[in-house]
Amino acid sequence: MTLREWAPVFSLLALGAAGCGRRATQADCDLIFSRYVEVQLRAVHVTDPVEVAKREQAMRTEMKDDLKLCPGKRITDSMLRCVQNAETNDDIDKCTRF
Repeated sequence: MTLREWAPVFSLLALGAAGCGRRATQADCDLIFSRYVEVQLRAVHVTDPVEVAKREQAMRTEMKDDLKLCPGKRITDSMLRCVQNAETNDDIDKCTRF
């Protein structure tokens, strides 16, 4: 996968409106990113945990500067629950838009 194919994950960094919720922690951001990668890879039938972890680490390395922007963005607990239950990356995108 190329960085261009991962462009939708950048929308996750927009995470919510300024006036509600709480500030995202690094753990929150890691959860969102990991879930996005997991759902994306499952969509292309990559489910081996070792391969998923390998690809996730490669993406984290490639996107490290962008991922640094996530902590501190506004999120809600309901948004995180939505991300955890999402079945597609479109679902995740909807969860992160307020």
